Amino acid sequence: MDSTASSGTVVDAFDGLTPSQRIARLEALLRQSRAETQRFRDCFELGEYGKALIGLDGHFLEVNPALCAMTGYPREQLCQRSCMDITHPDDLETCRAALRALSGGAQSNFRTEKRYLHADGHVVQVQVTLTLVRDAQGEPSHFVSLMQDVTARKASERALVEREALLSSMGKFVPGIIHKIGFGPDGRARFMYISDRALEMFELPPEVMANDYYAHHVRVHPEDLKYAERLGQPPKPGQPLHPVDFEYRVLLPIKGLRHYRGRALPVIEADGQVVWYGHTADVTDQKLLQEARVAARAAENANRAKSEFLSRMSHELRTPLNAVIGFAQLLRLDRAQPLAETQRNKVDLIERAGAHLLDVISDVLDLSRIEVGGLPLTLEDVPARQVMDEALNLVESMAREAGIRLVSEVGPAQWRVQADRLRLRQILVNLLSNAIKYNNPGGQVTVRLRQPPPGEAPDGPSLLALEVQDTGIGMTPDQQAHLFESFNRLGAERTAIEGTGIGLVIVHRLVDLMHGRIDVHSEAGQGSRFTVWLPAACDDDSGEACAPAASPLAEAPRAGLTVLYAEDNEVNIDLVRKVLELRPACHLVVARSGAEAVAMAATVRPGLLLLDMHLGDMDGFELVKRLESIQALRGVPRVAFSADAMSEQIDKAKASGFTAYLTKPLDVVALLRCVDEYTGVAGMA
Repeated sequence: MDSTASSGTVVDAFDGLTPSQRIARLEALLRQSRAETQRFRDCFELGEYGKALIGLDGHFLEVNPALCAMTGYPREQLCQRSCMDITHPDDLETCRAALRALSGGAQSNFRTEKRYLHADGHVVQVQVTLTLVRDAQGEPSHFVSLMQDVTARKASERALVEREALLSSMGKFVPGIIHKIGFGPDGRARFMYISDRALEMFELPPEVMANDYYAHHVRVHPEDLKYAERLGQPPKPGQPLHPVDFEYRVLLPIKGLRHYRGRALPVIEADGQVVWYGHTADVTDQKLLQEARVAARAAENANRAKSEFLSRMSHELRTPLNAVIGFAQLLRLDRAQPLAETQRNKVDLIERAGAHLLDVISDVLDLSRIEVGGLPLTLEDVPARQVMDEALNLVESMAREAGIRLVSEVGPAQWRVQADRLRLRQILVNLLSNAIKYNNPGGQVTVRLRQPPPGEAPDGPSLLALEVQDTGIGMTPDQQAHLFESFNRLGAERTAIEGTGIGLVIVHRLVDLMHGRIDVHSEAGQGSRFTVWLPAACDDDSGEACAPAASPLAEAPRAGLTVLYAEDNEVNIDLVRKVLELRPACHLVVARSGAEAVAMAATVRPGLLLLDMHLGDMDGFELVKRLESIQALRGVPRVAFSADAMSEQIDKAKASGFTAYLTKPLDVVALLRCVDEYTGVAGMA
């Protein structure tokens, strides 16, 4: 019916026409048909997309030049192949499924991305659109396919994904946060990208930061808020763009006060929009280190100034003292004009007072020079017995006047120690003087030179012991805890006994400088024993070495205080190390985890434990429990070091056995005061 109607329509178009008119009409229709065919051919042949007519079996029936260029095959070769022949093996099943679905009538067109194998072997990424064409009877005839080369686009997408992955990786491992900031039509800033450390840096949920640029302003220090708000303003039109360096403070609920520093670079993107790429980092530790270095330099300068001042004052005071003491002695010794008894007593008082003042000046100057490292020492092989005899001779008259008996139990004359001879004699004279002054009437002072027996701890046969023991008033444990504090006379200032409270401090520092140690054993009312341990030198008579090359003193420096510091932050470690350099009597040992601290504590014999409360493998409370299981550490002071300054945390720490609690940011003076407090305790251990 349709065919007849169609034929009738054509016949009707020629009704009433003459033969010549009919011929003209036919020629016109033929030209029209050819024109339409050419337009179809032009549409098929031209254009950047590949086009093809594909048979139901997948073979190419017709292809355009763009598809030939895309695949690298000439038209003749391509028309001898099927679409499966040039499809990547991994995409064949997808291709077959598409042909089956279209041929079966399940769908009329199909779009997918697949890979073609170019004639030279490389892979071409294409986006394929496949449409089923039916004949006049409605049966599947062939497929029309449109192919777009998306290789470059896919490469760009992969590069973008790789850049995003790299950016995300940097955000996870680079300290601080990486961000990209743009501005909306209303001029409000927004994070176009912000790395994963935002939660750590500002203690805000990541989604809050990502959705609201201004949300982090709630963490900015009030004094820096206006400055931070200016950072979020868009540049004015025509304003020159320059990189911006910024720094501000934040107040975090957990970490407290932190200092942040960053840099942002302006970039004009393809659409003309100005965006800022930047990085913000926590520089609190660096600032603390810088401040500590400044404080250290200031303390060093202060010590140097103090030393210079004391040196000048010593000179100014010694000059008139020479006259006072000298003329007092002349008056006492003048036989031409002898003094009356009452006058002689007064002159004796002047001479003794002058001598005491001279001793005080000398002690203060010595202490100052020791503290700033300006006291020269010459370590050599010193005959210990000879120096002890010299010291006894110097205090003999003092002992006789006080009614104290001196007893010498020195060893062989060939025993020698590594020491500065003059300063060793000063140490012994100081200890003997104290033993005489703080003795009981009719008491005794005993000096000994001995080698420790093989089983005596902690030192071995490479050391010699020089002991001064008295039968005097002794000391309580509390007095011993403050024994080596400068100008602390432990209550003797309320008695008639003369002293300055710095003699034993000088003794302790001098022994440290000679790589030795001093032990103190005392009981109230039972007297005291001071033992100075020094490295033994070679025996000149036998030629045998008394001190092996690797002695316990070489393995563990005999400092006034060994501090075991448990910390996993390198910047904090460097900070504490620089601070403790102000105390040459301190020896710092660092453990970078709780487990390492437990292992080291049993071998280094610390006099003070400085423990970070938030180590990577355990907190300070767990670490203290483990350290308590080590017998040798019982009684060793434990100081907490933490950024948590809440009173509840401090109370909990003290209840758990911590003797002190230092907070971060570090108070340099507080740490030095803490070290000074326990240096004397460690020296008696």
